[in-house]
Amino acid sequence: MVDVPLQVRNLTKNYGTRTGIAAASFEVRPGEIVGLLGPNGCGKSTTLHCITDYHSPTSGTVLIAGEPHHEPGAKERLGFLPDDLPLPESLSGRELLMLHAHLRASLDLAVAYDLFEVFDLLEHLDRYVGDYSHGMKRKLQLVLALAHRPALLVLDEPLRGLDPEAAILTNTVINSFAGSDGGVLLATHDLADAERTCDSVVIVNRGSVVAQGAPADLKRAHGAASLEDVFLTLTGIREGLTDKVSRLTSTLHINHPLVLGGTS
Repeated sequence: MVDVPLQVRNLTKNYGTRTGIAAASFEVRPGEIVGLLGPNGCGKSTTLHCITDYHSPTSGTVLIAGEPHHEPGAKERLGFLPDDLPLPESLSGRELLMLHAHLRASLDLAVAYDLFEVFDLLEHLDRYVGDYSHGMKRKLQLVLALAHRPALLVLDEPLRGLDPEAAILTNTVINSFAGSDGGVLLATHDLADAERTCDSVVIVNRGSVVAQGAPADLKRAHGAASLEDVFLTLTGIREGLTDKVSRLTSTLHINHPLVLGGTS
């Protein structure tokens, strides 16, 4: 029996009197790509930080492949691509790979070098990471997140800064990983990509999960034409956007209305 890659139950994280996320529950099953969606400041980052043990939850449980998220065995089953680029820039790509191989006994160098070749990084491995472009750093992080064959892959805006070819390759890698019974939690602001890519989504707003399910089911339940429509409605963004667009139209003396993408 394949372990469930991620189980989140009643996850709550408080920062003093402020609540980052409250009683969130969802899971990522084997072979499933789950999108974590929400506006800035809604609790997505808090949720990811608790899952990856960067922050300790105030209450609730997080299980990675059946183990508590803070246990060494759980961390060994986790691959994480953060939104920022916290890489040691004074190391070469090869030195960074060797450091990860030293820290993770399960890291498979053959997998790493195959991925480096696919992402056109092999010829750059002996350059300092500090000399890499943003896109190269992003691809390097993805290789390091995958090379130890995790059960769960947590990705925070994985396509940010990638050129079209790299974005296509990254999506192919994500789908291949899920196709091998891996679980993927994908945090993104790209709602159209989430609708195309994700088997289900979790929508977070103001520290709470406000909806979850397959994009098609959510669209049907809310009578919406797109996942973006559902998102704008559930997060309350639509009403604010309409007002802001009206003010922009007036301020810029535009004679025709600006169009809100995805609204109906």
